[in-house]
Amino acid sequence: MAGGQDRAYSVLRLRVVGGHYPPGFHLREEPLARELGLSRTPVRAALRRLVEDGLATTDAGQGIHVTEWSEADIEETFRLRILLEAHATERAVARGDEELTKRLEASNQIMAAAIAKGDDESISVIQATNREFHRTLLEFAGSPRLRAILEPMIDMPIVVRSFFLYSPAELAQSLHHHEDITIAARLRDGQLGRRAMQLHLTMSYARVLQHRENWREQRPNASSDTQ
Repeated sequence: MAGGQDRAYSVLRLRVVGGHYPPGFHLREEPLARELGLSRTPVRAALRRLVEDGLATTDAGQGIHVTEWSEADIEETFRLRILLEAHATERAVARGDEELTKRLEASNQIMAAAIAKGDDESISVIQATNREFHRTLLEFAGSPRLRAILEPMIDMPIVVRSFFLYSPAELAQSLHHHEDITIAARLRDGQLGRRAMQLHLTMSYARVLQHRENWREQRPNASSDTQ
């Protein structure tokens, strides 16, 4: 049972994050179970996990639907992060000390080990470690206002779960960007930190767009099979 639930969850999670299902799409148990070759029980459990992840919503009597994140929402989130998180990184790097560098290096080591391991469980570790890396910079930026604005964007489920779309090479590139930011922190070079974060987030956005475009190419078949 757990194997079927995990398989259904993995497939549905990738489809939602990748944009295979459009915002508001009704995720119906029976046709999904038929398509995946499973009973309704593991599919029902997988759908509950999507709701817990923030990737789907449920209303009494209305069923489960893909959370309403448009392409415009995703674009705005990344553009704001590129502007504001680059500024926060500049502040953190300029204000930081040995403690900041140590914490960033520790995050990089954990992420490198998870990338090397390369299984599904490792992606969850990468997600959590990435979140910790970015939150550490916000902490050291010393601006409660920036932190209040940026933390919800960093934790946006459709963005957080995008790591499941990445290839090993793309994960390695993301880690390399973190290492560049860490070098800036070690040198206390705020401008270098700003530029490194801008590149990091710009490339992250480009990867998300590319992967969602690839998944959307499959959308017509998904809609006809599961509506």
